[in-house]
Amino acid sequence: MIMKKFATIITVASLALPLAFAAPLAVSAATTPTTTAAKTKGTTYTIAKNGVKNFKARAYHIKKNITLYKGFFYADAGKVTFTPKGKLTKPMTYSVTRSVTVAATKTSKAKTFLYVKGYGYVLSSQITKGRYMSAD
Repeated sequence: MIMKKFATIITVASLALPLAFAAPLAVSAATTPTTTAAKTKGTTYTIAKNGVKNFKARAYHIKKNITLYKGFFYADAGKVTFTPKGKLTKPMTYSVTRSVTVAATKTSKAKTFLYVKGYGYVLSSQITKGRYMSAD
């Protein structure tokens, strides 16, 4: 009987020992400082009433290099953040499938961003409607 109790105590101790060491290690691991990469700041806009429109692909082209934006739409608010992600440089015909109109504020006018399929968003004032025609 004493041997049976001793075996039970040894079994309980061997099972509890890893838990005794794991809890303090988990707490110390959770308190280590984490560093986050610096994010490129974007501009947040309020989407105008009926501001997002999807349509069949339309042909547009560029006349000079223009800034390309990445759009992040808020799920719970009528807002969108546009972050610069590069430049659109190739003189060719691009397909545009969506327009996003943002509301005017005290400091800026209303703007329209167009989604260039496969690339990202551009300001509508910087892109020209129609196919690209190379000068011969």
